[in-house]
Amino acid sequence: MNNRQPSMADGVLLNYETMQIQILVVHPSPLVQAALNCLMRTDASFGVVKTFSRGTELAEFLTMTTDRFDVVLLSVESEQPSLMIRIAAMTDAKVILLALENEPLDVEAWLKEGARGLIGTHADFAQLSKAINKVYSGEFWFNRQITSRIFSGLGQSKELSDEQRRIAELTNKEKLVVRAVVDGGGKTLRETAKDLQISENTVRNHLRSIYSKLGLANRLELFVFAQQHLGQ
Repeated sequence: MNNRQPSMADGVLLNYETMQIQILVVHPSPLVQAALNCLMRTDASFGVVKTFSRGTELAEFLTMTTDRFDVVLLSVESEQPSLMIRIAAMTDAKVILLALENEPLDVEAWLKEGARGLIGTHADFAQLSKAINKVYSGEFWFNRQITSRIFSGLGQSKELSDEQRRIAELTNKEKLVVRAVVDGGGKTLRETAKDLQISENTVRNHLRSIYSKLGLANRLELFVFAQQHLGQ
């Protein structure tokens, strides 16, 4: 039995009840952060571990902890779908998007990167609670309009190119390494490893796997391939 008591850190209640769904919240508004924290505390099955104003703050926090988290409530305001790759590389927590003002036009891109649900402007706490439980159990949570758009897009999609099939084989961590190598320009592997906060040997292992999956020989070929097929 866990005898640790809740404590305060940065003004946010840390709850260590092991049976709770451990939640991280990312939203630029302190008022929304506080409101979500208060709402979650009305349900004993939820525990808001920490709140953040930006996705970059969440990513930095995840590099400094080995704790388990279950769900991330992530505001899409001022964030890009590529953030999902960084989150997935550092935690197994499932991401639910918060679109409390406007539904993101690129929700399919968020879904492609691993988002598991979307809470829109008209959702109430009962819907949010149900979404968290559904996503935590491995399901998805999207409204009918978005689901229809997703399936419509799947039906109209063309056959994947050879390059797209190879890219699809990359893990989220490998995609993160690719992005770091490409964005780093002429950085050494040691510098890239420092940026990713992993060992140089781990970077080398990831690169060997990446080269094998993409059919490449070195970082120069990887850079060219990324420019042509991965975008920015």
